Amino acid sequence: MSTGTPPVIPSDLLPYESYTEDPKWQIRFTAMWCAALGLIVLAAAPSALSLRSIRENARGWLGLRVRGEYDPLPQEACCTEMKPVPTQRTSKWTTAARVLGSFRLWTLPGLRLNAGQMFVVASYAAFVLVCIVLQVPLLISPNRAGFLALAQLPPVFIFASKNSPLTALLLGPGVDYTKLNYIHRWSGRGLFLGGVIHGAIWINNHLVWDLPILTQQKEGSGVAALGVLCMIVLTSVSPLRRWCYSAFLVCHYLTFPAFFITICYHTTYAPPWIFPPLAFYGADLLMRIFNWRVVAARIEGLNGGLSLIHIPNATAGWRAGQHVQMRALIGGRVWEAHPLSICSAAPEITCLSGPDNEPIGMLLAARACGDWSRLLHNFAQTPQFEDDDVVEAAGSDVKRPAPLDVFPGREAHLVLEGPYGGATLRATDYETVLLFAGGSGATFTLGVLDEIIGRCARRGRAEGERTQRVMWCWCVRSFGAINWFAPYLLQIANLAARADSNIQLSIHIFVTCLCDPDAVPEIPGCTVTEERPTVGAVLAGLLTPGFESGSETSSASASTEDLPGSKDKDVEKGLNKGAYTQGEGGIAVFAAGPGSLIREAGNAVARSNLGAGRRAGGVAFCAEAFTV
Repeated sequence: MSTGTPPVIPSDLLPYESYTEDPKWQIRFTAMWCAALGLIVLAAAPSALSLRSIRENARGWLGLRVRGEYDPLPQEACCTEMKPVPTQRTSKWTTAARVLGSFRLWTLPGLRLNAGQMFVVASYAAFVLVCIVLQVPLLISPNRAGFLALAQLPPVFIFASKNSPLTALLLGPGVDYTKLNYIHRWSGRGLFLGGVIHGAIWINNHLVWDLPILTQQKEGSGVAALGVLCMIVLTSVSPLRRWCYSAFLVCHYLTFPAFFITICYHTTYAPPWIFPPLAFYGADLLMRIFNWRVVAARIEGLNGGLSLIHIPNATAGWRAGQHVQMRALIGGRVWEAHPLSICSAAPEITCLSGPDNEPIGMLLAARACGDWSRLLHNFAQTPQFEDDDVVEAAGSDVKRPAPLDVFPGREAHLVLEGPYGGATLRATDYETVLLFAGGSGATFTLGVLDEIIGRCARRGRAEGERTQRVMWCWCVRSFGAINWFAPYLLQIANLAARADSNIQLSIHIFVTCLCDPDAVPEIPGCTVTEERPTVGAVLAGLLTPGFESGSETSSASASTEDLPGSKDKDVEKGLNKGAYTQGEGGIAVFAAGPGSLIREAGNAVARSNLGAGRRAGGVAFCAEAFTV
């Protein structure tokens, strides 16, 4: 007997197939963020894949180069034949790109992210939320949120790696893990959000239906994974991270393997999303070990709490503005690494030299503001009683000072890793360069200044450098701190003061605290201000027609004539070569220091591009934030 066609159940009455549908949304989310990242890489390709960028980036791919035996580097004589300054006119397309790009620099008071970073974070959050809530009965079947939490593991790790294809090649010079770390933090918060939604709804459903929570492996391991994830997020909160950064690192490195183990016990869908992060992390560790260098250095402890680290045998492998991770093989903190900016340009470019005109190699500086940096400073100031003032030169009967003994301080062995980062702008592509530093941010801007003057004055603009005017500004709390970098500033200023250098350099130091009035007589002719001038005021002065960088009308307050021991009138003449009218060759602003200074500088650049900055060829911006 025929029973007819079986009834068809309407699709809206069918139960939701979580383990069939939710993995599809993992793939969709991955496709979304990969497509967005691909567009960013495509936009950065013209600058990142240019021959000049590849050539400059290739210096650091194999790590630092260190000579096993001391051999003075050939000191290239200053060029006697200077090439003319190229035409200082920026194309309309380049100016428009600089102006439009400056809108991403706007930062609201109280926020740590600028408009561009907020757009990236908001887009990422929108991807996550759409994939979690769309076409799913979330309150009944919260697995979607758990699947999306797993799908966020690859972006969390790829933006945390110090060595990845993104930072090594695809996003251009200077874009390193420090500039992308905010994506790591916010993707981690997105992962936490997915885990909390998934876990909270399941726990609530178990309570409503009076089901046990911790009796079976799946529920127990899920609660354990959520607890580990909560610990990772709570210990990563900014105040706790800054208060005890070493404990944060230890907790971070120990808890993420625990999370991987518990999440694999919780669900069989986890391994495919755990293998890519492990691959990223393993490749990062391998590259970091490959870039380790053990070097002999001389650590000099200066008054005021600054340690200068001289590494004369480091001969190549970095460019100005980069930093290295340094481990000091002293005390009980051998495995503790800290990032330090390189204060000198590459040896073939630098204007700096050590005592007796010895090659300076690599110069690092560390401010004594924490346990590790204070240990380094105290070590440098402790007398060392050794009778090793001379060594016999290889293959020669002549005895001369050992390489490290040329430099003051105490000898130590260091482990250097890197280099990383660097400036995102090529300073010598701009007619005017403003370098503005706060506190220890001077270490970054000093290296950039060294490279600019070295390329334009020492090497005679061999690669068509366009810079004609440079202003270096430093805001510091005490007068004694000026002595930290005074010898190096004087060397740079002497080279820029040459009549044929075709570059106008002005150095301005702002003392923001009258905490040591007795030091004022030691700086003759220095104009002292109690408050730090704004970056906007200094930048506006550069855009003013006929602005004279060394005059009393500028907001700058000190030149190298004001530095201790500076009596060279040629230096004064070179620093103040007269009034300068900004052309159309563009302005580059480099800011280094605390987050408040970076926000102020970014807003100043954005405002300038709405007015006089456009007529000057656009104002570009490079930031190096000193924060944890």
